[in-house]
Amino acid sequence: MSEKTEESEKTEGRQVALPGSTDAPTAVPLPPKGDLLLSVKDMHVQFGGVKAVDGLSFDVHEGEIISVIGPNGAGKTSAFNCITGFYRPSKGSVLFAGRNLTRMRPSNITKLGMARTFQNVRLFKDMSVLENVKTAMHSRLKENVLDTLLHTPRYHRAERQCTLDAQGWLDFVGFGGDEEHLVTQLPYGEQRRVEIARALATKPRLLLLDEPGAGLNHSEKQALIALIRKIRELGVGIVLIEHDMGLVMEVSERIVVLNYGKEIADGTPHQIKNDPKVIEAYLGAEDDD
Repeated sequence: MSEKTEESEKTEGRQVALPGSTDAPTAVPLPPKGDLLLSVKDMHVQFGGVKAVDGLSFDVHEGEIISVIGPNGAGKTSAFNCITGFYRPSKGSVLFAGRNLTRMRPSNITKLGMARTFQNVRLFKDMSVLENVKTAMHSRLKENVLDTLLHTPRYHRAERQCTLDAQGWLDFVGFGGDEEHLVTQLPYGEQRRVEIARALATKPRLLLLDEPGAGLNHSEKQALIALIRKIRELGVGIVLIEHDMGLVMEVSERIVVLNYGKEIADGTPHQIKNDPKVIEAYLGAEDDD
């Protein structure tokens, strides 16, 4: 048995080569596909007398694609904000890789391995494409304040690697423009790609996508579906909010449905599209004669 094979057998999970170009790709050990990543239990989010989320529970496993859907005002984005630390649940718990997130800051949640995009693209408008992606990496760089002030060799090595990794993630998402352009010069669909590249640059184990298909044309949505599947192949768990039911049905392995903050269904795409409660929530109940 070769030394390489012996070393591979010692690793419990798979090893995935991530973008970035040192002499060899960065090997990141991942847990076996299927391990539990996120566990939301009886989540409630209340603003005054309004219950934005009312008893939501679902799990996400490594390498799993889940969609959270529902009519406007169903509580989907409130749930995302609670999971990622922007809100605190009024009741219930959010566990990520066994850690309780309910009192943790968004920046610390990101460091644990969770990243997200937003319903409205949130890029730094006065920065280039490359600079936007690089901002996601600085919390992981090894240089200290002194290195930065004095521009030591360690600082230059870290910055070079940061640039290479950012370029690698842009290639990964299929960005085809000029990385030195301001993001405001890009078409909307390309801005979406840059935002996803920036989220991936944090090297997440779980990626939350808030309406990634909004504003995209048909060909861009097909490219997005391919990209989501490509991200899943890295072993990353994916949760998305999306209104485009064609996209949801094509890409999801499981779907959670919310209505007025309450979870009304959780199942496969086939189960969801035939669920009477889901049909009623979207189309309304028929009046009795």
